[in-house]
Amino acid sequence: MKSSNVWLLNIAAASAIAILVLLTYLCLDQVRSTEWFSERVEHTYKTINESERLFSQVKEAEAGIRGYLLTSNELFIKSYKQGRTEYEASAQRLQFLLNDNAHQLRRLAVFKSLARDKWESMDLQLKGIDKIQNQDSMILKSKAIMDAMQKQINEIQDEERKLLTSRLKAREREFNLAPTYLLTLALLAGGLLIISATLLNIELRRRRLIQIDLEKKVEALNRSNAELEQFAYVASHDLQEPLRKIRAFADRLLMRQRDQLTEDGQTMLDKIANAAERMQSLINDLLTFSRMVSRTDPLQMVNLNEVLDEVQLDLSEVITEQQASVHVQALPTIQGYPSQVRQLLLNLLSNALKFTKPDVLPMVEVTYRKVDGSEIPTLDSDLKKEQWYHCIRISDNGIGFEPEYAEKIFVIFQRLHAKSAYGGTGIGLAICRRVVTNHEGYIFAEGKPGQGALFTIYLPIETTQQNLTGTTE
Repeated sequence: MKSSNVWLLNIAAASAIAILVLLTYLCLDQVRSTEWFSERVEHTYKTINESERLFSQVKEAEAGIRGYLLTSNELFIKSYKQGRTEYEASAQRLQFLLNDNAHQLRRLAVFKSLARDKWESMDLQLKGIDKIQNQDSMILKSKAIMDAMQKQINEIQDEERKLLTSRLKAREREFNLAPTYLLTLALLAGGLLIISATLLNIELRRRRLIQIDLEKKVEALNRSNAELEQFAYVASHDLQEPLRKIRAFADRLLMRQRDQLTEDGQTMLDKIANAAERMQSLINDLLTFSRMVSRTDPLQMVNLNEVLDEVQLDLSEVITEQQASVHVQALPTIQGYPSQVRQLLLNLLSNALKFTKPDVLPMVEVTYRKVDGSEIPTLDSDLKKEQWYHCIRISDNGIGFEPEYAEKIFVIFQRLHAKSAYGGTGIGLAICRRVVTNHEGYIFAEGKPGQGALFTIYLPIETTQQNLTGTTE
């Protein structure tokens, strides 16, 4: 249901946006159409007027010739020449206006051909008035030319008027249809926007309910975790008292009654003592793990070089006994929980010295470098990939482990070896992961049987005090 709502919301929103874009395009197209029709209508009017002006120049020139023939007044010659000059300019303008219409250009060509004949006739009248023998024939020919010219002009104007009528009808049709299209699309877009708003409101309410439910679950989970932590801590403390009594009575029996016990009795008491000792170690580790979960240490600047020196001092007897070599590069100072950081390095270094190969001197190497988040395996957050991290690597030449157990070894109480082969409770690496998690970091293990183990720790460099202290609340 939720994916369906989101899908419908996306479709409705996308459709509304598409319609709004279409409405914008149609409005722009309407403006362009209006401009085009206006230009064409104006072009038609210009063509009609220019054709009328063209013919009128010829008629004015003819009137000038007639006036001169009747009066011999030079002013009429001036009128004739002016009409001819304006005729040439008008013919060029009309040629330009009719360039997109081949039929009209042919009519104009016929008109100009007739006009040339007319100009020749008027020139003859102007130059050789006394030599013209047949004035009546000249007049008839001139009238025939003018009638033919009038016919061409009429055809040009009739064609333009037809174009004007069709363009006005097309413009009216567009104007009549455009509001209908725009109104329909606007109503459709409005409907889709209403649907989108409704679906968005439904989706927001659904997510709000999910958020409230999650908050309740988180609150219940935090409460449960707090109770479990308290239970583990109290239970571990309560287990100490009967365990101390078991160990005390077992020790007394061994001290006072050893000679009176049979060999089987002594063996069973030894097993009781060993089991009690392992139980004590397990309780201590559980208490340590519980403290790591509760995170009550104050936040401080921690010099890892000093912490590692303290850890090596604590393990100095083991290092000396095994003739181990520990090589450490310069480490940074970080912001964190001092006791947790110390426990982390102590557990990892202890493991490196514990899981060694027979007849091979242990060698442990601690290196450091600064890396960005893109180098961290399985990190899928783009924001965290852009962050910088402290990368601390602790490697050894011990027995190693199968790569398939690289994640399992961090699970509490998980052991890869028999208790008789290597001591421990199976909580140490779980504590390590908890410490690194408390510092918003990551820890990974790599290894191969007989080729040693490598533990890589990534701690964020720019982790603020607010982020860290927020986990203690």
